[in-house]
Amino acid sequence: MQDFEKKRKFERMPYDDTINFSVLFTESEDLKKIEVEGKIINTSQAGIGIVTNFPLEAGHVLQWADKHQKGKLHMASVRWSQELEDYFRAGAMFI
Repeated sequence: MQDFEKKRKFERMPYDDTINFSVLFTESEDLKKIEVEGKIINTSQAGIGIVTNFPLEAGHVLQWADKHQKGKLHMASVRWSQELEDYFRAGAMFI
């Protein structure tokens, strides 16, 4: 088991669901909102793991609608992001 896995407070559970979400971030003092598609690859009580073609960065805020509860929104803050071959993998904590 790797060190970062030992530090996790909540167990990660595999998950496989494509979502459409908004990325909220500031650019030159302006608030930007971009609609993006991604795939949730794991989830826990504290957050999600996601892959997407959009270059996510730590501090970006993700927002998406719950597919099971109409009208419920989820929000998470990107904690880390890693650029891989042709996509980005990121971890986001629920807020």
